[in-house]
Amino acid sequence: MDVDGSPWLSVQEVLERLKEKGHEVFILISEVSVHVKPSNNFVMKMYPVPYTKEEFEKDFKAYFDAVFEEGSFIERFFKLLEHTKRFTNFGVSSCEQLLKNKELIRYLEESKF
Repeated sequence: MDVDGSPWLSVQEVLERLKEKGHEVFILISEVSVHVKPSNNFVMKMYPVPYTKEEFEKDFKAYFDAVFEEGSFIERFFKLLEHTKRFTNFGVSSCEQLLKNKELIRYLEESKF
């Protein structure tokens, strides 16, 4: 699962309970993760992405700053649209890198994931 932020915070407890009940929990996450940290409770695989954590966090902060900026509705709408496009590009880029990662795909196939 490649989630971060509030989706990760929501699902983390569920995954921990699954582990307690004897299930193997596998987490697949990009190297640019804000909240997901390595853990001995889960099998975790990370894959590289073409942007840094700093770039991601900078755009994330700029998005939230834009949400609360003064200005007309139309000005704020187009600013938020641009930020949304950038976040979409982060997600698309992350998915592309995951699917192009032959070593990771081979690992998943060999482990009969």
